[in-house]
Amino acid sequence: MELKYVGSRPIVSQYGVSFDESKPDNYTFISPVLDFLDALNHIENTQGVLDLTQMNIHEYKPKELIQNIHECCSSLDEIFDKREEATNQRIDEFIKDIEENQTLTKDERVALLGNIDFMREYYIHYITNEGIYRSLLHTLADKLHQLHCDDILFPIGHKHGLVISHLIPILRDYRPPYDATLTIQVQNNQRIGMISMNREKSII
Repeated sequence: MELKYVGSRPIVSQYGVSFDESKPDNYTFISPVLDFLDALNHIENTQGVLDLTQMNIHEYKPKELIQNIHECCSSLDEIFDKREEATNQRIDEFIKDIEENQTLTKDERVALLGNIDFMREYYIHYITNEGIYRSLLHTLADKLHQLHCDDILFPIGHKHGLVISHLIPILRDYRPPYDATLTIQVQNNQRIGMISMNREKSII
């Protein structure tokens, strides 16, 4: 069982393969989300506020990364077991789009299909990283729900702010939903992020 960084999302065309730098490999967010999960195991809820601004920043070796993911991600084995199936499904969708594209010439269609086949190994790792990261985000949402917090303070940097921006839509789809918002503050000349959970108030 091994994770691999493969880079930004590919843009595959009949002319070759390029990469969309605005869509990074989710591998880059796995360590930061693990930082949050680790910090929440050692934090006290002080009057509804979780202060994670001093949380530890980890640089995991490959085996340590898998070990920590396994402790937090209950679906890790399932993600690895089904990654071939998920990759085939993604590629089948690409192929269907190509076959339905009436603007491609025969040679362009052949070239495009060949480029997609060439990128198969890339898709396997990209989809695996995507699945693990999404699972960890849902674990993080569960933790915050269980802690009954109102606000969470955290350091900006090391992609932690991006992780929280990815978490917000999950919190808004949670049951019960949270109208969560992300703001940036300055404390002691340092930029600090804050999530306001904006949980629904009980009606008595």
